[in-house]
Amino acid sequence: MIFSPFSDSLLNSMEQPSVTMIIAVAIYFESGTTRVHSGTGVLSIDGQTFVGVGNLGEVGGVTEENTTSASTMSLTLSGLDMTLVGQTLNENCVGRDVKCYIATMDERGQVTNANVLFEGFISDTAMQAGTTNAITYTVSNIFEKWSSGIPDRYTDESQQRLYPCQIQWLSYSCRSLQDRQGE
Repeated sequence: MIFSPFSDSLLNSMEQPSVTMIIAVAIYFESGTTRVHSGTGVLSIDGQTFVGVGNLGEVGGVTEENTTSASTMSLTLSGLDMTLVGQTLNENCVGRDVKCYIATMDERGQVTNANVLFEGFISDTAMQAGTTNAITYTVSNIFEKWSSGIPDRYTDESQQRLYPCQIQWLSYSCRSLQDRQGE
């Protein structure tokens, strides 16, 4: 059986004789949400406003597998002023949510259909400075988090660090139990 992650309406829109495809990305930074798309001008997708970045934006390849393995994609924005690069780098963006859409537009430039293409979080950032300033975000899906180990274990040391009062209570409870057994 062949599976398509896209809705029938989006697939039908893709088959039209005159169609324009765009990629739109929403990044949920701590300071606010940034919504951009691969075209120019302002578009509305699912009631949200996306601003076009044109040739200044680049989206890396996205692969889809029927497994629970981690997959990533890259988002690059180039041609930035150095002050904007500095502001972006000062923001704690690793771990922030990202939603990437694929959409079709009609000949009037109106979005006709859109589906989520990739959803995940920023797992890494990189910067290129010089003639062309650029910022690249690596976006990973949820399976990336599943593949990382849990930092705390069920050892006495980790439990004491997390719940110091619980350990004292546990110690008190054990002493109370021992006192009762001695009666």
